[in-house]
Amino acid sequence: MTPVEIAKTLVSLEGSAALTEVCGSGRKGEAAAVRVVMLRMFPDTGYDDLEAGLQLALTIARMDQAEREAARH
Repeated sequence: MTPVEIAKTLVSLEGSAALTEVCGSGRKGEAAAVRVVMLRMFPDTGYDDLEAGLQLALTIARMDQAEREAARH
């Protein structure tokens, strides 16, 4: 799978709020559980693509939250 496909899958399965809650601060060990799940979900995908997909998913999730926040104000 490509990083874009991985990101779309993560955001649709987990949702923006859950992703940013689990991985939001950017600390290294924080996303370990998500990475383990990703290895199981995408077993034939290289680590670099998985990492790029996770980073893209987090970016999308943060943008989604920013849009919701802006809509409230």
